[in-house]
Amino acid sequence: MVERETKQQILASIPPHWEENPVLFLTSPSGKYAAYFMRSQTAPGAGGLGADFCYDEVLDTTAPGAEGRSVWESECLAVSTVNTCALVFSWKGLEVFDGSNSVWHTHDTESDDNNFLKTLQLVDEGDMRILDKGGELAWKASDEPRAAQHCGMPGSPGLAPAMPPFAGPIGKGSSRLPFGQDEGGIDGNSYGSVGGVAQPELPLAPGGVGGQGQAVESVGETMGFGSQPLVDNSPYDSGATERPWTGVANLGLSVAIAIALTLGL
Repeated sequence: MVERETKQQILASIPPHWEENPVLFLTSPSGKYAAYFMRSQTAPGAGGLGADFCYDEVLDTTAPGAEGRSVWESECLAVSTVNTCALVFSWKGLEVFDGSNSVWHTHDTESDDNNFLKTLQLVDEGDMRILDKGGELAWKASDEPRAAQHCGMPGSPGLAPAMPPFAGPIGKGSSRLPFGQDEGGIDGNSYGSVGGVAQPELPLAPGGVGGQGQAVESVGETMGFGSQPLVDNSPYDSGATERPWTGVANLGLSVAIAIALTLGL
């Protein structure tokens, strides 16, 4: 049991990256239940802004496990990674501070001029309670049921429920990959980091491979179908390469026609 003697009575504080975490601040009369002030960091892959989380938690210490079973927690609210967190018993009840800024306090509990909050206790039923100076119940944790929120972990309040699908490789965990890809890693016949798209083979030059027949075109030359350069062929040769004697024949025919016209033939 804790009795408030000042306006803001500090029960526990945790600096950033402090190893002594969590901090015990209250136990039930039998010792079965214990209340701790906790600080956790955002786990990798949980999203958010990488903040810390400070909260108080009631544990059943007799339950199996290294820490016991969570029976109640305050809300998971983000705090700065550089400020000291403090748990304070104030005129507002229990209050969590991020440095000098209040980030959480118990609801519907506030001292007035004639009656102030006096006592914080943890009963053997595992319920944490605040009493006023007359001994009347002002707040109890069981009115705000929360437990095992795993603050800072994926899926906890304020963070992503799980790793988004675009954060992992395409098709991971599935036997059906998009675009006809096959499962596999990076090799000489695949593109990208997720295996499977075979590299297309360039058409072979006429005459064979490995230096026999026509030489391979120079690097950087744009190639088309049949290993021919992409050039504009005339409409008369249906895309065939130009023959050396074609120009001479055309020139001779033109000269003959000109002579005939001159002579009036």
